[in-house]
Amino acid sequence: MHRRAPRTNRGFTLIEVILVVTIIAVIVTGATFGLGAVTRTRLRSASFKVMSAAQFAYSRAIVQGTTTRLRFDFEKDTMAVEETDTPVTLATQEQLESETGDAVDPWDLARSRLEKPLETPTPTSPFQPITNDQGKVLERYTAQPVGDGISIHALITPHEIEKRTDGEGSVYFFPGGLAERAVIQLSDSSDTVYSVEIHPLTGNARIHNFAYEPLDDLDDEGEVRDSL
Repeated sequence: MHRRAPRTNRGFTLIEVILVVTIIAVIVTGATFGLGAVTRTRLRSASFKVMSAAQFAYSRAIVQGTTTRLRFDFEKDTMAVEETDTPVTLATQEQLESETGDAVDPWDLARSRLEKPLETPTPTSPFQPITNDQGKVLERYTAQPVGDGISIHALITPHEIEKRTDGEGSVYFFPGGLAERAVIQLSDSSDTVYSVEIHPLTGNARIHNFAYEPLDDLDDEGEVRDSL
């Protein structure tokens, strides 16, 4: 009669533990890099989308003889292309402040408000959606997300003293073949930032894979003020 050998609880050896930890680390690292690659691909795609929109807006302004703009909504992370036949004048933010700064008397301003009707018409922008020859709005140029999981990080234009990080901002293209020099920064969920730089003379754009900010002042244009 043979006796069974008593069972012993065999634990993991140090080498086995190290091997398991190494495998887990490789899997986690691979997943992280894989996710990063996916988000960077989306970021590049969104950057090319903005670049293409800028080239379209530049060409549209020349061909149609209109002033065209890219309008960015930071809250919704959307971009739209719009145009107007109405002339658009430019003024720097400092000029606008000087026009209304010390020249306004607080009491006269308050009294004029009391003398006006309680409800006054709200000015509307002359910019309208892009349409075809039949006047139908082209949906692809209306407000659309810049990219899946992509946010508008910042907008740098010459008509704003500080870079814009909220609200709405625009980049303008003119019928004479000029555009605002501008930088549109996009970011993903990992806070990686890509920048789209628009050249003022050609409307061409360059993509930087970092948060690019011009070293010199964007002083070739001023604040855009719609002529109503």
